[in-house]
Amino acid sequence: MIRISRARRSILLATSAMLIATPALAQQGPASEEPTLLDEVVVQGVRASLEAALETKKTAEGVVDSIVAEDIGQFPQSNLAEALQRVSGVQIRRDFAGGVGNEISVRGMPPEFTQVLINGQSAPSNAESRVFNFNVLPAELFRRVDVYKSITADVDEGGIGGTVSLETIRPRDFGDKRMIASLEGVYNEITGDASPRATLVYGRAGDRGGVVVGASYSEFSAASQSYDAVRWTRRNFDTNGDRVNDFTNVFLMDLPRYVQEQQTVERLSLTATGQYRLADNVEVIVDGLYIRTDQLQDRLTPIWDFAGAKVLNSLVVEDGVVVAADYDNVRYRSENNTDDRTTDLYKIGLRGDIDFGPWRFEPYVTTSRTEFAGEAYRFFADRRGRASYDIRQDDDYFTIVTPYDIADPTLFTTSEARRNTTSVVDDELAYGFDLRRQFGDLKVKSGFKLRDRSKERIRFSRTLSGLTDPFAPVSSLFSGFLEDEDRATGPSSWATYDFDKAISLYGPRLDLETSEERNNFYKVDERTYSGYVRATLDRGPWLLDAGVRAQKTEVTSFGEERLRPANLYTERTVESDYSDILPSASLRYRLTPTVYLRAAAARVLTRPGLASLAAYREINESNLTISAQNPDLDPTRANQYDLAAEWYFDEGAILSLGYFYKDVTGFIANETTTVDFNGASYRLTRPVNLDDATLSGFEFNYQQAFDFLPAPFNGLGVAVNYTYTDTSYEQVLAGGGSVTYGLPNNSKDSYNLVVYYENERFSLRAAQNFRGVFLREVPNEQDGLKYRDDYAPVDVAVRYKLNDQVSLTLDVQNILNAVQEEYVFERRLTDGTFTTGRTVQFGLRGKF
Repeated sequence: MIRISRARRSILLATSAMLIATPALAQQGPASEEPTLLDEVVVQGVRASLEAALETKKTAEGVVDSIVAEDIGQFPQSNLAEALQRVSGVQIRRDFAGGVGNEISVRGMPPEFTQVLINGQSAPSNAESRVFNFNVLPAELFRRVDVYKSITADVDEGGIGGTVSLETIRPRDFGDKRMIASLEGVYNEITGDASPRATLVYGRAGDRGGVVVGASYSEFSAASQSYDAVRWTRRNFDTNGDRVNDFTNVFLMDLPRYVQEQQTVERLSLTATGQYRLADNVEVIVDGLYIRTDQLQDRLTPIWDFAGAKVLNSLVVEDGVVVAADYDNVRYRSENNTDDRTTDLYKIGLRGDIDFGPWRFEPYVTTSRTEFAGEAYRFFADRRGRASYDIRQDDDYFTIVTPYDIADPTLFTTSEARRNTTSVVDDELAYGFDLRRQFGDLKVKSGFKLRDRSKERIRFSRTLSGLTDPFAPVSSLFSGFLEDEDRATGPSSWATYDFDKAISLYGPRLDLETSEERNNFYKVDERTYSGYVRATLDRGPWLLDAGVRAQKTEVTSFGEERLRPANLYTERTVESDYSDILPSASLRYRLTPTVYLRAAAARVLTRPGLASLAAYREINESNLTISAQNPDLDPTRANQYDLAAEWYFDEGAILSLGYFYKDVTGFIANETTTVDFNGASYRLTRPVNLDDATLSGFEFNYQQAFDFLPAPFNGLGVAVNYTYTDTSYEQVLAGGGSVTYGLPNNSKDSYNLVVYYENERFSLRAAQNFRGVFLREVPNEQDGLKYRDDYAPVDVAVRYKLNDQVSLTLDVQNILNAVQEEYVFERRLTDGTFTTGRTVQFGLRGKF
């Protein structure tokens, strides 16, 4: 197995990757109000898509980067998050089993500060927060993705990091008629499973309009196998029993475990768009999207509780770290989870375009809905005995020794069974209009929008604890754990639960009818009124865009109030509102025919997570405490600024450098204060707008096709981008004062290296994406500072045209088998080492 233990060591891979190439990516501006070059060109091939995207970027008003499909139904990656990581300043987070990218961050801001639009309107989320999970979207039904880094007044407010706008395939992408079909297989080397993926798209466009319909079906499985420390805690040790600590404040790996985590995803996607000109001055567009995603995720985990062991046999400490420990009476626990999740996404939109001479009126209405239903079981099997761990030989792969065989289920006892269900429904109705007119060099646009959003979460759970049942009747044997990793010292197999047998036995005893978690219920209705005015002056070498957006948001939150110790519940409703004026301006100056200078500034915001707005609160009359969410939260707000210089020195070529700065206020964090309640002083803990941050950085881009080289080397091309982001996050402490550190989820350094070779029949592309170390989350006292280390996977794509209609495709993700690592405080305290393996896609694609 080829392994990358520290991603910075893989810089050499970038050199090797120069021999092959990557997905089609480029920077480009937002969709303009008139048809752009992109609308007139049938994008085919890597170079054509790059050139079309650059042309749009050059004429854009602000700072916008994009990815464009090489051809209809042929996006660079099957996962849109994986494709978006190619854009400078975009970083993805891989938190699902198998290292699948699912959330994106833009310019150092956490994922919840990225707004996602589908066909210009906000996309409902299956998450309990505002974070959008890109894993539910089929890339093959989208034609382009725009990442708005600077904002104009007509773009919906909501994304401090950035706004990601996805556009489905349109009738204008087709000629008289055209059908695209593909059939592929997807293979993951850890799961050993091969699964199908198929797409069919039909479109037809004429003088009066057109229609496009598409269907996509895919299955895939992915897995990760890891050594996980779970937690390093500081401990004191008296090793000789004289009641004097021989070691103080040293780090102990208290819950080491092996983790096999796997997901299997089945997804059906349907899209349809109709565009028709009712009269010479009236056009209507209707679009619909439906996606059904079924995700089954299993996690199998043997874990040892060294923190809870009482009898210490031996201890070795080096430089303040327990590098070896041997205990008696250590609890071994086999922890096994299965989680079945289903997401249905519906979206229907209607838009009109009416030309009244000098005026154009564009009314629209969109309704969307996401329904999420999840059911999870968790089973535990325990025993106690002697156990030791040792990290002296390898701090990434610890050694655990036990006198018993963890593959023998007769040695263990079922101790606990849990079941929970969660449902989330997210509804939105949006309607409004845009009105525009041109006065010579001046374009004026205005509009109004009303958005009604409602999100509700219901959760049920039940636990059977204190069980002493035999484990063997419901057990199974898992095998194949890290068998190709020479450094792995642990077992390749262990006893685990057969989930079907366990659910059959314990499911009837885990009835949930009367087990609602009323403290986890919320329903939030959010109504937003927004209006804007935007003016664009395009005269000579100057383009000036300025506007202002005004918004008012009204929130009605429903929840429960729990009174303890009486355990009485009463319904609670809270109403709140807030308003904002959001100015924005951008300037583009054409210094020479090939050199452009840009500047932009805007006031932006991101609304609070809907779960944080819940009306739930718990009042404890015994210890005089109140624990609550906060329906009165304000948005997090920021002022942001951009400067950029771009040199388009050849056709399809660019060399650019940009600088950005954000001043962010009102991050949400928990605060505990003393309040008067019912005639007494209570300690109130709730989320409030508390913390501030600043972000600054720069982005570098270089792209060029080497067509000046002699044949056959004239088919080579390259695209490179690098982003540096420096952040300062000020966290207010509970006891007063503050502490400052880097913003969670931000990597200071990230880059993409893209190289391709292409001729009339053959295309070979590779990409290395590097994301530097980042802090996973706001730290807490128990877990400390948890970092995810550098990571630099390499992906390869090959296309070969058998003829003008049929092509062979081959894609390999993570071809060099890069490994992710996490650590706590410092790199020697490895928190986890995650192997995800390679995924191969292969198949046929035809267009007729």
